[in-house]
Amino acid sequence: MTTKKSNRISRTTSTIVLGFLVCGIIVLLPVFSNWNSEIPTIELTPENSSGVVPEAQHRFSAIAAVQAVNMYHYKKRKLDNEFSEEILNEYLNSLDPQKIYFLADDVKEYQSYRFYVDDFLRTGKVDLAYEIYKIFRIRVKERTEYAKSLLEYPFDFMLKEQFQHKRESAQWAVSENEYNLLWRKIVKNDFLGLRLENMATEEIKTTLAQRYDQFYSSIEKLRADDVLEVLLNAYLGLIEPHSEFFSPHNSDNLKINISQQIEGIGAMLRTENEYTVIMSVIPGGPAAQSELIHPGDRIVAVGNPDGKGFTNVIGWRISDVVDRIRGPKGSVVHLKILAKDALPGATPTNLSLVRDRVKLEEQAAKISTVEIPTENQLLKLGVVKLPTFYTNLLTENDSSHEEERSSSSDVRRHLHDLILQNVDGVVLDLRGNGGGALDEAVKLTGLFIESGPVIQIRDSSGNIVVINDEDSSIEWAGPLVVLVDRNSASASEIFASAIKDYNRGVLIGETTYGKGIIQTLWPLNRWINFDNTGNLKLTTAQYYRINGTSTQHVGVQPHILFPTDKFSNSYGERLLENSLPAHVIDAINVSPWQDSDQVVRKLPEIQQFSLSRTEANPIFDYLVDLEEFRVERSEIKSISLNENDRKTEMRRDNDARLIQVNQLRGQLGLEPLRDLANDSSFVDIAGDALLEEALNVLADLITTDEDEGYREATSSIQPHAPRI
Repeated sequence: MTTKKSNRISRTTSTIVLGFLVCGIIVLLPVFSNWNSEIPTIELTPENSSGVVPEAQHRFSAIAAVQAVNMYHYKKRKLDNEFSEEILNEYLNSLDPQKIYFLADDVKEYQSYRFYVDDFLRTGKVDLAYEIYKIFRIRVKERTEYAKSLLEYPFDFMLKEQFQHKRESAQWAVSENEYNLLWRKIVKNDFLGLRLENMATEEIKTTLAQRYDQFYSSIEKLRADDVLEVLLNAYLGLIEPHSEFFSPHNSDNLKINISQQIEGIGAMLRTENEYTVIMSVIPGGPAAQSELIHPGDRIVAVGNPDGKGFTNVIGWRISDVVDRIRGPKGSVVHLKILAKDALPGATPTNLSLVRDRVKLEEQAAKISTVEIPTENQLLKLGVVKLPTFYTNLLTENDSSHEEERSSSSDVRRHLHDLILQNVDGVVLDLRGNGGGALDEAVKLTGLFIESGPVIQIRDSSGNIVVINDEDSSIEWAGPLVVLVDRNSASASEIFASAIKDYNRGVLIGETTYGKGIIQTLWPLNRWINFDNTGNLKLTTAQYYRINGTSTQHVGVQPHILFPTDKFSNSYGERLLENSLPAHVIDAINVSPWQDSDQVVRKLPEIQQFSLSRTEANPIFDYLVDLEEFRVERSEIKSISLNENDRKTEMRRDNDARLIQVNQLRGQLGLEPLRDLANDSSFVDIAGDALLEEALNVLADLITTDEDEGYREATSSIQPHAPRI
């Protein structure tokens, strides 16, 4: 493929503005017409009557973003012709990820500019993005009108035909007729889904017509800021997935999330194809407290403000979905949710949540104690649950600011309480802890080790800084087990890796998420003289363990792995396109934990004990089967449009789940269920088997070489006890 810039596109002699960085400030200077005159001009056509055209701040924002990336981003990638072509294709894919709107001829026409996008970004000539958006909006309007016209004709649900619902690898249609055939199946699938919810025909027509109109309306409402956001995120995402540009509107949402002052359901959302997907639930929020919403679930409809019926939000912009879900504290929001492992076409679940502010107190560290009998003694074990690494936590009950609460100070206080209770060991539970303040991870490590290095940080210039725990005091010197899972990320991985590298305790669970990078957030008006221009988030550093390896991409592997870790390649940072790879730098020589030989010597025996228990525990078999079920469902790319076949698929899906649940119930000596109406049955019968195994491992760490009777006792413990 040639990378030579063609001269066949018209040249311009208009003035271009160029930016460069000096001491962290972008200085904008005019560059006259003799500068790079080969760059073509994109004329916005008269059909672009929406007023969505780039203004001065959008042009300067593009220049500033490119210059900031060149100077500050950790990953250096040359903005050349090859990258230019990728950005164009990614921008098209961002607008039309399912390949159901643009025609192949549209895309072909844009390809004549494929080696100029780099120049457009550098010089702020972003008009091409707005011209493409104009055509996209026209295509969406055409498809919307055609989709609604199909609702006037009856569908034959007895025909044997398939619908490919995953089209990321599909090609754009070469003709309108080809799209008509595709859209007939799209609308038929939408119609069948509502039909299977027992919705009446006329109501289905009204619902789908509103859905298609709403999607077009959301596209029509895109502002110039939004178009720039799509373009810059196509550029930034190809460098590294955690770098983003936030338009002014989405910057406001970002500020709300950072300050945690949102009144809503307490969930982080993302867009995946046409769905709004739950990325995570915030501890202390209504979603988390309901125990009915989980990461990966999809919000397909939101109740109307008047309390009558639902509005389907499939295909909506995420900002519009967020605005619809938000509301005053104490009000009720009704949602329709598709579980992450639901078969395509499955019926969503209706649920209601009372909007509330996220209760910060619920995100704070908490403790509990458990007693486990052995042959010769009754062990008293402490559990510290830490949902996030927080700092400066102030709750509603705080009467003064005399004492700033943080994760490390709260855990210190809890450890002191556990010491007063004479516990024999401690489990620190970091499952689902997505990170937070890096400084808190260092301080938390210091509660369990003497002073010393905790983490190394390498910046974009290659400079390495070692972050140390400077406090030589130790809050807890006894046996320690750290419980992690696939959602333990960032600061959690810093702490867990330090505990492992010092041989301070035993790690158990699943390989962690694998996010070992640091982002910096800047308002663009720091560099350009415009108000409210949005924010730029760039990856600026990578952190490394004291042994020189990185947690980035690979995560931290526990000493003892749960059986579900076999699916570790199916989640975490390693799944994100363009994520930074693992990297190794020089290790730091440190003195191991004073009793590290105890951990190292006992570990092989403890690992074998745990393996024996998990292999004999039917709950772990169930968790593996459930994960395999989800993986199998995620690989389904097409579904039947025959109503009887679809019902058979759904019935087969439910029957498979019911068999799994009843097999577990039978192994636990419980009566089988007739259906899956009680979705919480697994939690009710299984308890927290993962924490229970962590407690068993802690007991092994305490008693190995001392109490042979304990290993016999644990083998007879019921899988659903003790309860925390």
